[in-house]
Parts: sequence; C-alpha cells; structure tokens
Amino acid sequence: MRIWVSGAKGKLGGEVCRQLAADGHTVVEADVVGPDAVDLLDREAVARSLRGAEAIVHCAAIPSPENTEPAELVRINVLTTFNALEEAWKEDIRTAVLASSGSIYGTAWSPEELAVPEVPITEDTPLRYVDPYALTKDILERTGASYARRGLQVTALRFHWILTPDDVRRSIAEAPPEDNRRNLWGYVDLSEAARACVLSLRPRPEADRFATLVIAAEDTGMHQPTADLVATYLPDTEVRAELPGTTSLFDSTRAAEVIGWTHRSRWRDGY
Repeated sequence: MRIWVSGAKGKLGGEVCRQLAADGHTVVEADVVGPDAVDLLDREAVARSLRGAEAIVHCAAIPSPENTEPAELVRINVLTTFNALEEAWKEDIRTAVLASSGSIYGTAWSPEELAVPEVPITEDTPLRYVDPYALTKDILERTGASYARRGLQVTALRFHWILTPDDVRRSIAEAPPEDNRRNLWGYVDLSEAARACVLSLRPRPEADRFATLVIAAEDTGMHQPTADLVATYLPDTEVRAELPGTTSLFDSTRAAEVIGWTHRSRWRDGY
C-alpha cells in the first residue's frame, strides 16, 4: 500500500514511517522540513503530495502549546488537519488515521488546574478543557467525524504522553510524583504508539468507520501503586474500577476491541 504520512520527520511520524516501510509499504513522507518539503498549510501542495496514495496518517501538528501563540497554534493544527482530509477525500483516499491527544481531556495544559472527576479515563470521559491545544484536538476529531460521515474510515488516536523507555524513567519514574499529577503519571511507548497507527489502517466494519481511541500504556510510569498515588494526590477523584499494582489511569480497552492494539511496557526492563 502507498501511504502518505504527514509530520514524517517528527518523533511519531518518523517511527510510523519506519514501521510501515518495514512492513513493505511505500511511504510518502510529507513534512515542512527536508529536501522534499511540503507546506501542509498550502492546499495545493498537499494535493500534489497525496497523488497516488491509498491511505493517510496525519501526525503533523505543533505537539505542545509551549512557546506558541494560541492563534498560531490553532491556525496550524486546524488547517493542516483540514487540508489533509479534504485533499484525501478529493483524491478518493478512503482511509485516514489522525494523531489526537490525551491532552484533549484538559488537565495537561490548562492555565488553571482542573480537577479529575473520575478514573480510569476512557473515550466516554467528558471533555472539560479550557486551553487552545486541547481545542485543536477536539476540532481534529470533529473534522475526522465529518469526513467519516462522507465515507472515509477515520481513526482518531488519543495518544497519551509519547515517550521512549529512557524518557519514562527520567521524566516520570525518577521525578517527584507531584510533577506528573496533571498527566496522571501516564505515557505511551513511542514504538507502541506508531504500531497503533499501523493497525488503524486495516479495513473495519461499517459500524466502526469512525473511531476515537485512547492509546496509553497499561501501566503508569511510577513504581508506587496507582491506588496510593490517587489517594495521595487526587483525593477528590472518584475511582470507578479496581487499580491493582501500577495499572494505568487511562483505559485502552476499546483500542484492543476496534484495532487489536494492546500495549507492552518496556521501561521497566532491566530497571
């Protein structure tokens, strides 16, 4: 299959390209950097780069709101998503994977701290965000849903914090628990995040033509029991499921059901 990948020079996009190529697919790399740069804000440039592709994986975006003006953040993240989906539709491409974010729930980047009403977090957890980054991900998902109604198979993957095993050890396990309370001590391994993109390209039944999926590790990045972390740092949060050991506060059960994805934690190996 010939697959167009935006953000191909980024962390996630690069790993998606590597896995797709390893599986024998032809990868069309679309990024704003490199010798064959594609301006993803330019509709015609996107259209040219998409010709001949059979599916798209849209990873390109400003990955966090830090050091970016809100208006620019919204302009880039929203318009690149629209251009990718609109030009894919016109090119008769009918499979799209979109990189959404666990930040859509609002706790990560809120200017004022938001309470977490209940855990585990699922696709049905209400969106309570007030920050523009989360807004762009909500718009991304809603745009994807609109094209799914027109006939595309669209999968919006709510990636939690995408990290390598070394990143997890350094940024979560070895950091004070308070530092990652807003992120609920969660993460997703980079290679596992990319694999979710690859699995999402497979054809699905009509009932699952549009899917929004939580993509997070099965564990936290902490050594402390999860129930203890919640009791200490989230005392007002309702716990709606058993939390044995270091189990994650993000529930990816639906990803297993819809695309056959389950996560394997690697950061504890040899730790």
